[in-house]
Amino acid sequence: MLEVAGIINLAVAGLALTWIIAIAAMPKRSTLHLTWAVFCTGLTAVMVREVFGDALGPAAPLFIIAGCGTCSVFWLVARALFRTRTIIGPVELLLVAGIFAPTVIDQAVLSPVMPDIVKSIYFPAMADGLDGFQTLLSSTVLMLAFWEGLRGWSGGLARNERRMRLLYLSTFGLCVSTCVMLLDHGSAPLSAELMAGIQAACALAILIVMSVAIRYRATHPLTAEAPARAAGPASADDRALGRRIRDALTSERLYLDPELKVAGLARRLREPDYRISRAITAGLGEPNFNRLVNRYRIEHAMTQLHAPDSADLSILEIALDSGFASIGPFNRAFKEMTGQTPRAFRAAGRSALTRLAAE
Repeated sequence: MLEVAGIINLAVAGLALTWIIAIAAMPKRSTLHLTWAVFCTGLTAVMVREVFGDALGPAAPLFIIAGCGTCSVFWLVARALFRTRTIIGPVELLLVAGIFAPTVIDQAVLSPVMPDIVKSIYFPAMADGLDGFQTLLSSTVLMLAFWEGLRGWSGGLARNERRMRLLYLSTFGLCVSTCVMLLDHGSAPLSAELMAGIQAACALAILIVMSVAIRYRATHPLTAEAPARAAGPASADDRALGRRIRDALTSERLYLDPELKVAGLARRLREPDYRISRAITAGLGEPNFNRLVNRYRIEHAMTQLHAPDSADLSILEIALDSGFASIGPFNRAFKEMTGQTPRAFRAAGRSALTRLAAE
């Protein structure tokens, strides 16, 4: 079994190295590609160390440290895979650095140049604490990586997107729970040979599934707002459903719900998602769902910005009352529709009222 595990480990290392070379040759690399290359580097280091072990000699500490770039960086890969905009800031870097730090310190203390007195003080006093801290952070990022695949699940995902995410979540969840909970915690009396084979198979499964997911994302990029599809001529059913959509939005003021999505509107009207999307583009002549809803929200905000009884409300309060989840998207949508910022629009309205009062 150890021989089989070694073959699988080398296959994983070979596939990971292929990705690293391919990404290095790309003329333009995204955050997803860069984080995936770092993960593949860490995975290669783990696989090589599993196969060659002590034969690595003085280079072994470097492989051990590089191996920390697996679970920690995998979370960053998942963020880039499932988010429309991926910003790796100080918080993310500190979390990843916190996973690397204990291993770096361990290897530094174990180096031949370190005095024995330092080793005798460090290991009883600090090693276990730092290792426990590393385990806690590693478990945290693994849970975060799983959660990334669930982001936006209720927001009317396309069928292929759902299938890709289900493949990711099921493979990642099964492999991580197997390796971490079953193998590392000794929940079952497995031989070392069988454990090595299972771990190697899990690594290969995750690498293959992630390779499929990254290739999928290259042709199906996530965007903050999906582009309008060519809807074709509107049928009588499209126009009728479009009127139902408009009535639901206006009479029930559904657009004031910041969580409103195509899927939620479809459930309310008891229609398939694709029919709602088509009725919006073909039946109502709107670019897409987001533009339609935002137009109602901006009209509501414009009324509030000029209403005397809303004079004490801040721009943020009006944005939230109008169905926006934050101020940024509100400002962008408002300026796109009116050509003015909300603040300038409010100021212009006050000036007009002042002139009318003076007359």
